[in-house]
Amino acid sequence: MRRLTDYVHRRLPSLPPADWERPAPSPAGLRRDIVAALGLLAFAILLQELSLSLSELDKAPTRSESLAVLSAMILPLMFRRRWPISMMLLGSAAFMISGTSEAYMATMQICAQLAYFLGLYTAVTWSRNRRALWSILSIVLLAMALWIIIDLFTSDLMKSMDLKMVDHPAGDIPQDIAFPLYTFLINLLFFGGSIFLGLVSWSNAYANQLVKSQAQRIADQAQQLADRAVNEERLRIARELHDVIAHHIASVGVQAAAARMVQPRAPEKAAELMKGVEESARSAVGETRALLGVLREGNGDLLPDSGNGDSRRPEPSMKQLPALLAENRAQGLSVELSRAEHTPDYLDSLPAGVSLALYRICGEALANVRRHSTARRATLSLRSGVDEQGPWIEAEVTDEGTARPDSSGSGFGLRGIRERANLHHGLVEIGPRIPRGWRTRARLRVLAGAETRLVP
Repeated sequence: MRRLTDYVHRRLPSLPPADWERPAPSPAGLRRDIVAALGLLAFAILLQELSLSLSELDKAPTRSESLAVLSAMILPLMFRRRWPISMMLLGSAAFMISGTSEAYMATMQICAQLAYFLGLYTAVTWSRNRRALWSILSIVLLAMALWIIIDLFTSDLMKSMDLKMVDHPAGDIPQDIAFPLYTFLINLLFFGGSIFLGLVSWSNAYANQLVKSQAQRIADQAQQLADRAVNEERLRIARELHDVIAHHIASVGVQAAAARMVQPRAPEKAAELMKGVEESARSAVGETRALLGVLREGNGDLLPDSGNGDSRRPEPSMKQLPALLAENRAQGLSVELSRAEHTPDYLDSLPAGVSLALYRICGEALANVRRHSTARRATLSLRSGVDEQGPWIEAEVTDEGTARPDSSGSGFGLRGIRERANLHHGLVEIGPRIPRGWRTRARLRVLAGAETRLVP
């Protein structure tokens, strides 16, 4: 039997491995089997009662015999997925024993036939011990084959006794051939169908398990990549924090030294310089608090910049914007720059943290155009202004291309833009344009003294 099983699996490579075991059903599924079997038994009793009313009294089985046969064939379905082989054996034994008794008519009822079909089907699709399944199923099929032989013998016996089942048959096939052939084909469809459907269900269960395991593996790998991206971005933010602090501390040192030198001659000038020291210190505290707030977040979804420069270089600012535009032109994207500032050269005098965030947002938005759009031209609009909440700066990147096929990204770039804008109380609008194209717009706040806090 083991050689036969191995041969079948070699010939049918779509079947699961012979040593694969289907996971057991859930407790809820086992409870549903009990309810379904009891419901089928109640329905079978109702049909049997109706059939008794349509049968001759001297030819119909008694209610007790019918109930015993139906219960013996249907009740094992309550545990058909818990012990599939055992329940198949109980159903087969009940079917064979009742078929030789006076209550054989109960086995012909549709509910009894369905129960036996489900027993065979469940054994094939849920049995974990495949070797035992095929051994026991072979015995059951052999027993059914013996029944067919008995039918053939009975047909020959009827012929020798010159007995006929029908006096004037409508068909041309002899009765002694038609009866056993009809019985054989019905049993072939019954048993072959249950085994075939069981194998299909068993194979589908294996395929579903493979898909789920592969999906889980892909999800784990994606999570690992996301964690790696977040960790790399946190390292970058740490470097930015170092540069911001170094910038402000250097400014504080220069202004403090100048104040000390001019204090004896010009106290007013010294006070002005000390005010600059105070503003630089507040700015450093605010930007440090914002950056550290991002580092504390456990679920940050930031994207590391795709630049390949030396990580020890000073972090860029808006003063390096021409180099960014030149880099995009070298990669095939022509960028038209538009500036509308409420104060001349305001964007070049931004605090270090705000200038860095705006530069990164511009770089990521232009990179998205290169990667995901068919456009070869883009417009970068830089604006600044003042409203009731104070000064603000804005970067907007637009294009008129269409989405490039098979270029969907991970989404970390857009989340990185939102996170950087959030550091400076910013707002972000990202989406398609009408009739075509894409727009990425981010507005950042420049608070008094360049002090920023995380939005709670």
